[in-house]
Amino acid sequence: MRRLVGTLVLTIVLSACVSHPVGPARTFGKYEGKARTTAESALSEVQTARLVAHTAARGSAFGPYTGLVLSDAEESLGGLASTFGSIQPPDARADKVRDDLRSIIGEAEEHVADVRIAARRGQLRTLTDVAAPLDDDIKALQSFLSAHGA
Repeated sequence: MRRLVGTLVLTIVLSACVSHPVGPARTFGKYEGKARTTAESALSEVQTARLVAHTAARGSAFGPYTGLVLSDAEESLGGLASTFGSIQPPDARADKVRDDLRSIIGEAEEHVADVRIAARRGQLRTLTDVAAPLDDDIKALQSFLSAHGA
């Protein structure tokens, strides 16, 4: 029994050390489905960042709350990019999907970071202007989703 518990604990600890537990997608359709799911999640994060930026710029959100929400959105975008990047594309067509989505998410992450930095510096009234590039990120994600069957 002690050996079983020890093995179980070791398995759990070692599985927590795996940074990207996602394997390859065997077909283009499966890969594209994972890309759609990732894009939908990224779209939600960018829309949340835009909403909190506009809310704070109107004076309807406190700075610490705004910074926290933006930080969470930025972290989530980074995690999405990292997890999606760990999925092995099955063919050259999937390589293009991978490159396109990673580029869109990368730009969105940078733009959310710009908004977070402005918020943390107390520049809440300027957040609408700083967040303007998020509109293009949202359009790019929506376009990606439309192009890939969502």
